Amino acid sequence: MIVVPGPASVGLGGRIAAQLSATAVPVDHRTFPDGESYIRLNSDVKGEDVAIVQTTAPDPDRKLMQLLLMAAAATDAGARSVIAVVPYLAYSRQDRRFLSGEALSLDTVVRLLEAAGVSELVVVDVHNEPFLRTIEARHRVRVRNVSAIPLLAEHLKGEGYGGALSLSPDQGAIHHAEASARVLGGPSSFFEKSRDRKTGEVTMKAKDLDISGKRAVVFDDIISSGGTMALAVAALKTQGAERVAAACTHALFIGGAEEKIRKAGADRILSSDTVETPFSDVTVAGLIAAELRKL
Repeated sequence: MIVVPGPASVGLGGRIAAQLSATAVPVDHRTFPDGESYIRLNSDVKGEDVAIVQTTAPDPDRKLMQLLLMAAAATDAGARSVIAVVPYLAYSRQDRRFLSGEALSLDTVVRLLEAAGVSELVVVDVHNEPFLRTIEARHRVRVRNVSAIPLLAEHLKGEGYGGALSLSPDQGAIHHAEASARVLGGPSSFFEKSRDRKTGEVTMKAKDLDISGKRAVVFDDIISSGGTMALAVAALKTQGAERVAAACTHALFIGGAEEKIRKAGADRILSSDTVETPFSDVTVAGLIAAELRKL
């Protein structure tokens, strides 16, 4: 197998190649004055299985176009198969139509990957995994979703969070808290939101748990603006938690998210390297390499 670290995932792509003892093929890339992207693979890939590693944040439109150009270039060069490793898959949150006429963005992204020659898609903690099965029913691309939550929990366990409460921001993400609890060895739960009808203020309370004097970790797949995570952390601190960590797989951190979470009282912020940030202390390289070995 040949690994192609895309422009958005040079470090992670290199780490995955090292895990696999595979050749890492560099990519020439630049942006033309009109904003278009240029891509060139720097090695012959004919007859090879090619894994292209390219996250799609920040600047998702550009990163996605680079991914498509790399996949098409490998297909045109005669690669035996093209695997898209997309640690953070942009547009995955638009997985259904809420209003008539809306684009089904995730479905469109998979269509484009399929047209570029991708046969396998490897993603990490995609926002709505059940929808991927619907995608597979409509396309030839096979999708593999792996989770970084246990890796984040293991890291926090080494930092003294063993036995801590694992929580998700809402009931829909409880599977993240449950996966963490299996590692940390503590209970799991989720937050219940309530809104003051007079002021409109939203408050969050951990469901059926006594937090006072205890350590807690809030796990989510994505931290974007940081508003929900900040509310969760503040709620735990208000309820007397001794120490609170905010953990996520994909740290987009848009619009002062870090500051919001710190002001809410977070003692630790942790993310994986699906999107590189100063908090990316956990790498998903081994997790992805293990999945690629199966292919």
